Amino acid sequence: MTICDEEVFMKRKHILALIVVFMITQIPSFPVQEKVDYEMVSKIWEEGINRSQAMPILSYLADVLGPRVPGSPQITAAYKWTVEKFEELGMSNAHMEPFGEFGLGWSNEYTSVHLRKPSYQPIIAYPVPWTSSTDGKIVGLPVLVSIKSEEDVVQYKGKLKDAIVLISPPRKALPTFTASAERLGAMGLDKLKEAPIPIKPEGEIDIPPLELWDKLEAFFRSEGVAVLVESSESSRRDYGTVRVDAYKGKGWLPQKPRQNPRIVMAAEHYARICRILDHGVPVELEIEIKNEFYDEDLLGYNVIAEIPGTDKKDEVVMLGGHIDSWSGGTGAVDNAAGCTIVMEAMRILKALGVRPRRTIRGALWGSEEQGLLGSRGYVAKHFGDTDIKSMAELDYFEIVANPKKYWRNVLAGSSKLELKPDYAKLSAYYNYDNGSGRIRGVYLQENSAVQPIFEEWIKPLHDLGVSTLVFQETTGSDHLAFDYLGLPGFQFIQDPLDYGTKTHHTNMDLYDHCVPEDIIQSAIVMACFVYHTAMRDEMLPRKPLPKVGGDNTGE
Repeated sequence: MTICDEEVFMKRKHILALIVVFMITQIPSFPVQEKVDYEMVSKIWEEGINRSQAMPILSYLADVLGPRVPGSPQITAAYKWTVEKFEELGMSNAHMEPFGEFGLGWSNEYTSVHLRKPSYQPIIAYPVPWTSSTDGKIVGLPVLVSIKSEEDVVQYKGKLKDAIVLISPPRKALPTFTASAERLGAMGLDKLKEAPIPIKPEGEIDIPPLELWDKLEAFFRSEGVAVLVESSESSRRDYGTVRVDAYKGKGWLPQKPRQNPRIVMAAEHYARICRILDHGVPVELEIEIKNEFYDEDLLGYNVIAEIPGTDKKDEVVMLGGHIDSWSGGTGAVDNAAGCTIVMEAMRILKALGVRPRRTIRGALWGSEEQGLLGSRGYVAKHFGDTDIKSMAELDYFEIVANPKKYWRNVLAGSSKLELKPDYAKLSAYYNYDNGSGRIRGVYLQENSAVQPIFEEWIKPLHDLGVSTLVFQETTGSDHLAFDYLGLPGFQFIQDPLDYGTKTHHTNMDLYDHCVPEDIIQSAIVMACFVYHTAMRDEMLPRKPLPKVGGDNTGE
């Protein structure tokens, strides 16, 4: 090769190298495949199926300790029992942690309601939480009132002294032509991906606006009524099923306790009484209610327990469900089921000797039913808070009705969002609180960045029925306290079963309506998600940090 040929060769070699470099840079880059520990999934599956302790835990929480109304002796016992149970299962740092002032506790000690004339019938009825006792046994003729505005009050002035007052119109109980319980098939899961359109169920009764209830309460108190009686409202819960909660007026009854004695009655029994009155036939009711208030400790509490992390122990993955319940049933479905899934998932991981990289922290939230108070208080203390300090300023009704609008308004009304050091240390929070049906997927809460990660995680869970990721958000539970501060907070998609038709906030919220195989499956799925989150190299991606007022001090 001559010197000239060598120069040509070297030029061509250099050009070829540049072409190769250019071609390499033009190859599209693909994200690294998300790691899935199939061996650990198999171990979690085997432990959860063959040595489950879920149903005994659920039974004790519901049958022995329920109902668990905030501030009552029952929930205090539940706090102490779950702390001891966490310790028995080998968890670390199990303790009760106050989330802030709650107010007076309440419990029902005795209820007796009977129709004595024109013929005898025992009546299905329950006292409304945080209302007062009757003055002994009340026997008398019920009076049906019709009040839809302040102007309607005048006609009853001076006529209700010591009366049994029926305060809602009767509702016709409709026949049910579909099954009360439901599993989510392929079509149902696909439907979840569409934006929901709220529809008022047929047969719902019209009631006075919430703003009027407080004024009615004051009027009935000034008139000296003996007891208020209302019909169970929802047409989805007939056949003697009674919804028992405190949805009346603005704010929550714990903030304005010792209201008039008030009971809610099965729609069919209430309607029968009203029809007898329409015939002009005298009706005699006998009612006696004994309720207790508790003011020894006005704080509210969460129960916290951990599996300590290793090389990333200052980072945290959380799982939770709320421990409080309403008073009609025993709070089995809503939400001893969720507490059980938390405890059983952590038990599985501990039994397998898992040494997670991140700390796994379980939380049993207090006072979810009064406005997510436990989780919101915890998030404010540990992760981030606004300068709106009073929980009474935060309206649970608005959270449920339009959470995005509500939370934007809260943040817009704040002058700052103070982020705590732990804000940067939370990888994810997983919530269980849609009844006791098995997990079918995850609501992504509009966090598209986690979708490819979760898609890999659910692949080994397809045989357990976990197959669906829904981009849209879901509302109404403790994950919102995390989600609306930009933290990765997720609620699982669950089979509805009879949650919306029979058990949600009713006297039928009992252990019998929790399906064992669904509880066991859910604990396995929860353990798999928590494990992979705890072991991942990076924390889960987040949505943008929300803005407040003018400036965002967390930037």
